[in-house]
Amino acid sequence: MPGAVWTEVTGGERDDPAARELIVQPWPVREIVTTSPRVAAWNLGDGETSVLSYALENPPCRAVVDDAEARRCARTLGIRTLGTGGVLVLAKQRGLIVSVAEGLNRLRQAGLWLSDDVARLLLKRAGE
Repeated sequence: MPGAVWTEVTGGERDDPAARELIVQPWPVREIVTTSPRVAAWNLGDGETSVLSYALENPPCRAVVDDAEARRCARTLGIRTLGTGGVLVLAKQRGLIVSVAEGLNRLRQAGLWLSDDVARLLLKRAGE
């Protein structure tokens, strides 16, 4: 993951479950990413800019972004994306988690806004 995302997630309050969990994981890659001028023109946050710049330079990669403007930028630049809910669906399909509904509930409790329509679509894709 780009350093800007690492900083965004771990730089806030330490009572954030995502930050606590990420800090103890051995796998995060804190890559230095060169910002693409094409992405920078969108004036997104540092994390979104880094993720999209990396994906633009590495076309096999999908950018995991939830921000609506970041997703619009990605579509415009031809960057493949996946949202956090889509990651949960893939995780269930691969047998890594049992329930997408549980994951969506935990994300909502942590403050991620997700429309009921999108939640229903994700649950349908997951067979729940």
